[in-house]
This record gives sequence, structure tokens and C-alpha cells, in this order.
Amino acid sequence: MDRSVTSPNTKGSSFFKGCLIFIITFFVVVFLLWMGLIASGAFLIVGDRVKPSDAIVVLSGDDGERVAEAVRWYKEGYGRYLVFTKTHTEDIGEGQTYSEKLMRLAIDAGVPQDSMLVTAGEASSTVEEAQAVKLLAAQRNITSILVITAPYHTRRTEIIFDREFRDSEVRVLVHAVEDSWYKPLTWYLDPLGWRQTIAEYGSLLFIWLDR
Repeated sequence: MDRSVTSPNTKGSSFFKGCLIFIITFFVVVFLLWMGLIASGAFLIVGDRVKPSDAIVVLSGDDGERVAEAVRWYKEGYGRYLVFTKTHTEDIGEGQTYSEKLMRLAIDAGVPQDSMLVTAGEASSTVEEAQAVKLLAAQRNITSILVITAPYHTRRTEIIFDREFRDSEVRVLVHAVEDSWYKPLTWYLDPLGWRQTIAEYGSLLFIWLDR
């Protein structure tokens, strides 16, 4: 009766192949997860080619990054006005309101005060900001706007402004802050990046369900 005998070399070869398959599988999974994170961040970022507009709108939400971007385009002649949106977080306890703080940054950067406008009321969401900007545009005969916001906020902003201005003759362009901390390749390295990304996808889901 023949008996098969497994040699030590055969056992060693099988073990080596198993380890190799595990390592390859591990790196493939890690690579796919990494690509998924990059794609998740990139999906949120959209934008239009910047064109001269009547007004450059600075959406609220940071401490000056969006203002700096808006001022840059203003100085290059891409807008006659800077528009600031008032929000429910106006009281910042610094002897001035949030919108006044942003306007001061613009003034310090060289924007004339008579070139700045502020929306009425206090918006508590991007939808209400869009509605307030639409009202201001009608009052001031503004026919085109360039909306400046954070990269992760651009897709939602574009959806909301396109919807709110659907019955309007106002041309709406959305542009992300170019020198922003939020980038597809690195957002997941910062806890704030996770918070903003998860929040944006939650808000987008709500918008899509509400259609």
C-alpha cells in the first residue's frame, strides 16, 4: 500500500504561498480603502470656471479663509460687490457680530466699505443663505453672483443655489477656496476632515430624500 509523504519543502512552499496571498490581499484592501477615502472627498468638491460677476458672495462658516478667497477675486476685477450673509451665529462675544468681523477682514485687505453688502435676517442654513442672497439680488438688480465657500461644501452649495435660483435670471457660479486645508488626498488625516465629510454626506442625503 502506497503512502504519500509530504516533504518539509512542500510544507514550507505552501506556507510561503499562503503568506504571500495574505500580504497581497491586505495591501489590495488597504489600497481600495485609501482610494475610497480620496474619492469620497473629491466627490464633494465641484466648481465653476470663475467669470466676472456683479457680486461675490461669501458664505458663512469659517474665520476668514472664504473672505480671503473672495477678496482675491474682487481685487482681480471679478466682482463689483462683496456680499456677506448674516447667520444665527452673529453674536460672537467680541464686541462685534460675525458678519462685522468678516467685513473687517475684507476692509483690512483693501476692499472699500461701500463695495460690501450684507443680507437681511439671520440664516440658520445654506438654504436660508441662498434665499437671503436671492432677495438681496432682486433688491440690488444683481444679475450674476460668484459664491465662495469651502471645498467640502461646494457640491451641496451648488445644488441648493441652483434650486433656489431656478426661477431667477441670476447667473450663479460656485467656487471653492483654493488654498484650503480640505483636500481629497489628506482630509482623512484630520479629525475635522472626518466631521465635515460625514456632515456633508448626511446633508446631501437629506437633500436627495427631500426631492
